[in-house]
Amino acid sequence: MRLSPLRRLSLAPVLGLAAAAGLHGACAPDSGIGPLSSSSEGASEGAASGGSFEPDGGLLGDAPIESPPDPDAACGLVTQEAVVVPLNLYIMMDKSSSMVGDDPMVESKWDSAKVGLTAFVNSARFAGVRVALRFFPRDADGVPACDQNAYKAPLVPFGPLPGNAGAIVDAIEAERPDGLSTPIYPALGGALLQGIETAKNHPGEASAVLLVTDGKPQGPAAQCGGANPEDPAAIAALAAAGARYRPPVRTFVIGLPGVDQSTANQIAAAGGTDAAVLVASTNIASEFERALAKVTGQALPCEVEVPAQVAGGQVAFNDVNVLFGLDGAPQDILPQSPGCDGPGWRYDDPSAPKALVLCPDTCSAARDASVAKIQILLGCETVIR
Repeated sequence: MRLSPLRRLSLAPVLGLAAAAGLHGACAPDSGIGPLSSSSEGASEGAASGGSFEPDGGLLGDAPIESPPDPDAACGLVTQEAVVVPLNLYIMMDKSSSMVGDDPMVESKWDSAKVGLTAFVNSARFAGVRVALRFFPRDADGVPACDQNAYKAPLVPFGPLPGNAGAIVDAIEAERPDGLSTPIYPALGGALLQGIETAKNHPGEASAVLLVTDGKPQGPAAQCGGANPEDPAAIAALAAAGARYRPPVRTFVIGLPGVDQSTANQIAAAGGTDAAVLVASTNIASEFERALAKVTGQALPCEVEVPAQVAGGQVAFNDVNVLFGLDGAPQDILPQSPGCDGPGWRYDDPSAPKALVLCPDTCSAARDASVAKIQILLGCETVIR
């Protein structure tokens, strides 16, 4: 038996949030990757189907050392198609007056961000990503300024790209920076609440918040339910609450020129994304587009559901292999590494596996690659590192 030629399946990135204890509205002080799944449809003896996803730039540090099992081997080799679940990305974007410069001859950060965001949402590589958008600060009304729930509902609801691109572009074209403060505390809290609700209503999907700002926290009040909304630690506590939720709700931060880098990094680190992605003052539009692409790539999930044939007992757990390749290179076998002490994969629960999880080194390499391909092979004895 010989495998048919591999074909690529474009795997769209995915994100989603869930209701963390400690995230709430009305000014209270808050402290508090959708998995890849396997589809049994179309998987048959002698058929091969590959997966690909396209995060931003990079290479795998240690190439797998084994070759794929011999397709002519008598182990009844079959393949399983890898499918990524939807990613829900809530963009909370600063529209404070500092986004527009004083010099009319110099393109403002706002105009540059519009160009970058427009290019991002229309990019074919992010087709399938579900994006929502809201701006902050909000207009004054009868709702308390500290209320996180006032920022919960997006201006542009979640919708997959590129279908939702038009609504996002129209929204940013219709907006104009005019905010006199930068109330990151309630804005981020509201975005996390929305992400949390999205994850609860869509089990198995991943979600994340992307905070875009060019300043430091300012307002909306001296105190919000006992917390200082201008204290970076208070804002970081909100991000940490989302990151502790299961599944985690991570917070990404893009800092435009003028951002308080220390604060931006503190929020991102607490939100489980290590550090903010900083945009330099030169060529803001293209750098902002690249920053959006990098964030989306980092949000890619690194789990694959155990194939139905394995879960149902037709194939043994020790007869599963993973083919993996980056940046157009031929796929090689990725050894199982139960301790994840290097590149490889492991089962989420060795006693009752439900998912195949890429080890941290492999996950990071996949997220940083220009193209990553994964394929599950069933029927041959598992190669173990």
